[in-house]
Amino acid sequence: MFTKTSISTSIIILVVLFAFARCDAKVVPDSKAESELRKKADSTRAPQKISLTKENYLSFFKTYSKEHFTDTFLVHSEFGEIEIVLFANTPLHTANFIHLVKEEYFNDTWFHRVSANHVIQAGNNDDPETVKKRKAIGEYLLPAEALGENHHFYGAVAAARSYNNNPEKRSDPFEFYISLGEKYSLGQLSIIEDRYNLNLSTEQKELYQNVGGSPHLDGEHTVFGTVIRGMSVVEEISRQETDSGEWPLKNIPIKIRIKSKKVL
Repeated sequence: MFTKTSISTSIIILVVLFAFARCDAKVVPDSKAESELRKKADSTRAPQKISLTKENYLSFFKTYSKEHFTDTFLVHSEFGEIEIVLFANTPLHTANFIHLVKEEYFNDTWFHRVSANHVIQAGNNDDPETVKKRKAIGEYLLPAEALGENHHFYGAVAAARSYNNNPEKRSDPFEFYISLGEKYSLGQLSIIEDRYNLNLSTEQKELYQNVGGSPHLDGEHTVFGTVIRGMSVVEEISRQETDSGEWPLKNIPIKIRIKSKKVL
């Protein structure tokens, strides 16, 4: 017959032996199927968003421009659709625009500035949420690109900028405009050259005579794209009634989406 003491001793021994057995046990590796599922879950996890600053934006967009081709975009408003294509020789502005579209920044901002026969400007409104969106994306300015190569012909898409304390002509990353302008005679272009200290090429003069645009803006703003369809929509928007500050009396909200890949 076993005594209580011997039974207790046996239980203790068994517990100790079980503990040692667990310590010596090898970890069974995941099966191939489990490993693949784990990798798939890691790859579909949303990447952490980065807040851009004047210290990190340049490296971010240089990498981003290599990973994203220039794209054709559709700008939607109640007046219709405007199709624009971005240029390859302005990689930072192009990458910035693609980034903002993918972040859905422009959606529900407005054509907030309308100047007849001059420009329509988008990317802002009076909604506090827009300020929050800007802060979440980051605080930075874009260096000017291709100032001597891309021009403000009719339909040009360019970046807005401040003229105050900005000798490098850095662009506001959140606002862009579409140029309208008008057609000029050679005499008028000669006057514009003198007034704005420009030296227009023969090709530029021919285009400003036959196509039109805003030559006085050349060299002042980065032109990073052009309208390839929908200038009749741009024209109609430019005719909307505004206040004294060129702010439309009726809000003109927009949405922008990527249409397809196209390099110019």
